[in-house]
Amino acid sequence: MSRPLNILFVCTGNTCRSVLAQAFMKKIMEQVSGKNTEVNVFSAGVAAVAGLAASEEALKVLHTHGIDCSEHRSSPVTPELVKKAHYIFTMTPGQKQYLLDSYPGARGKVWLLKEYAGGGEAAVSDPFGRGITAYRQAAAEIGEALQKIVIKWGRLREKEEK
Repeated sequence: MSRPLNILFVCTGNTCRSVLAQAFMKKIMEQVSGKNTEVNVFSAGVAAVAGLAASEEALKVLHTHGIDCSEHRSSPVTPELVKKAHYIFTMTPGQKQYLLDSYPGARGKVWLLKEYAGGGEAAVSDPFGRGITAYRQAAAEIGEALQKIVIKWGRLREKEEK
């Protein structure tokens, strides 16, 4: 890869789902490609207040997977993040539509996470305010989708190399 691949995960407040997706994708990419992987993973929210920590439940779920995101601080979606991203994955159809309406030039790189993973137009369930079980469910949905995406990318790379 000549330049780093930039992946942006977007949810509403950037304290739950997009944080989980960002952390899991970083871990998956390190496992697949090692520490030298040329992939940058970011997250943001369509209605995020800058500087908030990840939710306590998100941090607990990530901790059970050996991931520390205690340094995470929320960030709103910005034109710069959208411009530099090669892939933008949203958690809901509404978030996807918001980005397409706000950033028409991003068409073709904005996807629902589950859509790109082959799961149709389904949203990732929102765990906010619903307790640790809901966070575990959202994490499972995100993890499953990310595994499918990484497999898909591996197949695409194999086709390109042939």
